[in-house]
Amino acid sequence: MKIKNLLPWNWRKNDVPVRRECMFESIGMFPRIDVRESDKETVIEAELPGMKKEDIEVSISNGALTIKAERREEKEKNRRGFYSLARSFSVFERTIPLPDGIDIDHVEASFKRGVLRVILPKTDGARERIRQIPVSVEA
Repeated sequence: MKIKNLLPWNWRKNDVPVRRECMFESIGMFPRIDVRESDKETVIEAELPGMKKEDIEVSISNGALTIKAERREEKEKNRRGFYSLARSFSVFERTIPLPDGIDIDHVEASFKRGVLRVILPKTDGARERIRQIPVSVEA
């Protein structure tokens, strides 16, 4: 395939790659993030394979949670008079708006086996405001 065929304006209908939206996943640029909410807490999980705890930064400001991760890797080989040095660098940053009523003083974050888990407990006032809405069936 020629390089010019990779440019979107040169694509014909049959030339478009099937998984175009995922072309950067292999270098860790678009980790999967799951958000779950219950009446007691909101849980955010981010898959950050290959990252270490030291590479990750989690912060809350202005009603949003920000997850930043940066990985630098350097591999050096010197065998039989041949020297090679390979460097890789990937950065990820995602900001997630938070619902009202998060108790930011009791937020917990843990990192295990490449998965970052952030638990955001709700305040007592936010829990009291939750109201179940009955769903009716229309004929």
